[in-house]
Amino acid sequence: AGPVHGPLVVGTMGMPPSQGNPFGAVGPPSSTVWLALFDGLTQLDEAGKLAPALALHWNAVDDNRWRFELRPGVRFSNGNPFNAVTVVRVVDWLTSQPGRGSLVGNELRNVAGAEALDDLTVLIRTTEPDAILPRRLSAMLMVEPESWERLGPVGFGGAPVGTGPYQIEDWNQRANTLVAKRNPFSWRQAKIDTVHFIALLDQSVRLQALLSGDIDMAIIGQEGLDQLRARRFQILEAPGMSVMSIAIFANRNDGAPTTDVRVRQALNYAVDRQAIAEIILGRPEQAAGQPAARGTFGYDPDLPPFPYDPQEAKRLLAEAGYPDGFDFKLDVVVDATAGDADIYQMVAQYLNEVGVRTTLRVRLFSAWLQDYMAGTWTSDAFSLAWNAAPYNDVQRPMEYFSCARPVPFFCDRAMSAKLSKAASEFDMQKREALLQELSRDYREAAPAIFLVEQIMTWGANPRVDNLSIANRVYEYDKITFRDPP
Repeated sequence: AGPVHGPLVVGTMGMPPSQGNPFGAVGPPSSTVWLALFDGLTQLDEAGKLAPALALHWNAVDDNRWRFELRPGVRFSNGNPFNAVTVVRVVDWLTSQPGRGSLVGNELRNVAGAEALDDLTVLIRTTEPDAILPRRLSAMLMVEPESWERLGPVGFGGAPVGTGPYQIEDWNQRANTLVAKRNPFSWRQAKIDTVHFIALLDQSVRLQALLSGDIDMAIIGQEGLDQLRARRFQILEAPGMSVMSIAIFANRNDGAPTTDVRVRQALNYAVDRQAIAEIILGRPEQAAGQPAARGTFGYDPDLPPFPYDPQEAKRLLAEAGYPDGFDFKLDVVVDATAGDADIYQMVAQYLNEVGVRTTLRVRLFSAWLQDYMAGTWTSDAFSLAWNAAPYNDVQRPMEYFSCARPVPFFCDRAMSAKLSKAASEFDMQKREALLQELSRDYREAAPAIFLVEQIMTWGANPRVDNLSIANRVYEYDKITFRDPP
């Protein structure tokens, strides 16, 4: 039997800022589209474990070289073959100067190059030992190299060619919609012939579109769960592999209050994260106090959140020389995770109560991303999760909060040295202990206001069948429709 007729209609939180160029971001909303079109060498499964994708097997040859054996018979949506030379050409671009300037190129900055040993075997070299390189490569989605080199990143973004279950048919930027049709060459064949993606930035709009039948599935917030349950909609939950936080711009030369560790600790004591978790998420146990969420490699179960202690916050502020508080500008992106707009409002309220006069500025994700990549912040702090996805390893977000960034907003040389040591430790038990020690260091240094562990929630029309989530994205090739009653 052939594929069933669609469309399957997906409401997204937004379209990828770089369209079909998969090197401009990591994670939703971009990956909601990209993982329908592309594959990495590796992937995370439903349980958050590393699994084969375009590579079937891999092993460390030595500290700085990894050997990957590729899946045979794979073709791109234009019919061209995927092979070891493909991987080499993608790595060559990501290690070039423009490639290093992309978010994924920066994620893979430790990759030195690649070599095709034969048609289905590739050797990837790193500049330093990297114990989680196979996990990192889940973010290196394979683009068809001839199209990429002919069109360039911008042109390819409008006409992407990948190995995923779907290929682009029409991308309407003005309407913020995308139509994808089944890729007949994909190694993971889709069961539904077409998918329509519609960008609905507001969570309440996505909920209403779901309830009215205008879309089949979407990421939703907590406030719509009762309505969906009453109408027998499907609800799926998965760990976000992420700790919601507010990153504090500490690495600066203007003598701002945030350069003082006592001020950063005070900001943490000022916020009642357990109340936030209970009131907004209905989950008091989600209150967070470290870089890793539960279930993420490197999580320390013995490390508690900062207690809510506004008096201690005021004492630390006075000790640091700010008895009357100070002005504090905070940039945030909203409608990205459950309850985020309300959470940021509560944080601002808590900070104001201890004299930190907070101006909350809501930013578009595209503008936020530009400031994040270039380090051009005009604020004192900004929303940034300790996002261990797509690796489910706390080393990834720790690198964000380190001297390793091109323009670091927090830089502690001793902690960065410990992080490098953890990255080069191939004994997983020893590596976990090193990461847990670093988690305690990060809690003490307070480069962010730790808030809550993120849980992601999806709603789906009852007609959608075989729906599963891996790495915070639908497994598109498995989805089908139920027969009507």
